[in-house]
Amino acid sequence: MTDTFASQSPADLADLVHGQPLAWVVSGTGDQLHTSVLPVQLVCDEAGQPQQLLGHFSRGNPQWQALAASPRASVLLLGPQHYVSPSWFRDRTRAPTWNYAFARFDVEVAICDTPEDADALLRGLALDMESARPAPWQPDEMGARYGQLSRGVVGFRARVLRVQSRFKLGQDERDDVFADILQGLDIGGQAELAGWMRRFGGNRPGVDLRATLPERATLDPEVMRFIDDVRNAGREMTAGRQLTWPQRREVAEHSRSRWHSPTPQMARTLEQVIDTEAGPVRLRIHDPGPVGGHKPALLYLHGGGWALFSLDTHDHLMRAFAQRSGMVVVGVDYALAPEARFPVALHQVVGVARWLREHGATLGIDDERLALGGDSAGANISMGAALKLRDDGERDAVKALLCIYGGYTPYLSPTSRQRYGTEEDMLTAAEVDEFWGIYIGRQQDLRNPYAAAALSDPRGLPPAFLIVAECDVLAEQNMQMAGLLLQAEVPVKVKIYPGAPHSFIEALAVSKVANQAIDDGAAWLRATLQHPEPPRSP
Repeated sequence: MTDTFASQSPADLADLVHGQPLAWVVSGTGDQLHTSVLPVQLVCDEAGQPQQLLGHFSRGNPQWQALAASPRASVLLLGPQHYVSPSWFRDRTRAPTWNYAFARFDVEVAICDTPEDADALLRGLALDMESARPAPWQPDEMGARYGQLSRGVVGFRARVLRVQSRFKLGQDERDDVFADILQGLDIGGQAELAGWMRRFGGNRPGVDLRATLPERATLDPEVMRFIDDVRNAGREMTAGRQLTWPQRREVAEHSRSRWHSPTPQMARTLEQVIDTEAGPVRLRIHDPGPVGGHKPALLYLHGGGWALFSLDTHDHLMRAFAQRSGMVVVGVDYALAPEARFPVALHQVVGVARWLREHGATLGIDDERLALGGDSAGANISMGAALKLRDDGERDAVKALLCIYGGYTPYLSPTSRQRYGTEEDMLTAAEVDEFWGIYIGRQQDLRNPYAAAALSDPRGLPPAFLIVAECDVLAEQNMQMAGLLLQAEVPVKVKIYPGAPHSFIEALAVSKVANQAIDDGAAWLRATLQHPEPPRSP
């Protein structure tokens, strides 16, 4: 008889242990019963079948000595679990239940009590637990204390004799009840258990259920021409390979290169490396003309998850803002992650703003009319830099903030993830997690308001214009940021661009909505910085 709640593939057990590695190790009987709670790692063969569990005991734990004498044990893991309330169901005649996943491994334990064993097991566990974290920790950072730690543990390798598992994830529920459970878990923030249900649900109705209405909006077809072409070019260059960050940057540059024209002509473009308190920084300065006098300036920061893109990928955007606003646009070649993590780029931008306040007149810039702005990660740094300048007593250094689909918090709600953060979208939820992971150098900086402005007190910031893409995984937090600014009595304008996904302004060569956003941003900057409209090109 088929077990309804059996695993579907060997990967299920491996992923369960990886996601929930803390296990009960139970051995002995009666008065000699021993139990310990320990993290374990599962080793599988090439077919994915479980072969060994690895772990370690504290040297002071008597269980390892008992296992040396009698090596049989059971290792018990409880994975994601949650109570399922009938209050979630449209059919309230249903009974409550509990969804969960668990595994039991019956094992034969071999104690590994050498310094080399302890070192290998500790390093393996650290690598497994740290690899996906911001600035992953390594045992060598402990210095001499690591040797003391490793001498205090006794390792083990447990040969798997038998496995029992149960994945009770709604397989026995009617389709309507299954969908109701998924929605209840999504709304309640139980994303992990909901993910396992979707994994085991296959093509059942409700697997693709969005956490809340409304449904996805229709993507702008003109923008999708750009996005589809960029994606296809990127896939062709990547060819399924795992790329380094420098290689990923090369792909990002190449896949966008054919979309950089037409390029507005400037009266003057120059590049200059300046010395700031954060070190040398390269600037690209576009002056739309007429040259002479002093114009307001937009200090522009390109997007790319703090890790991709450059002055070249966004040169056409900077030129467009310069041409349509009549202002000088100064692009900043800030340092990229993961080579340079937070707050390096932030400090560079603050340094550039201070340099322009002191030396901007030599470039035809009115140092009393500076704006900060950028798209995506650039909007994030813009907001953080404005907060830093305010807190350093320089609240008048920046007079306007132009923030285009910025990221203001590492947290994405289940709704955002499912609605516009899928693999079909220009910016996926997984990419957002990855970008935050490589940008942030310390875990506590995920709550640093200069990195996550949604956690800040924005009182005293200059007027802000938030350009929001309707079909963007970051749209929700953009609206949250706008509400925070309003509550703090910061003058703020918000505009949502229908059908626009993340990165849509890069499609200005073919997209009306992208051009509208550039026009709106330029007009708002002119009004806020009191600059006359430039003459229109014939």
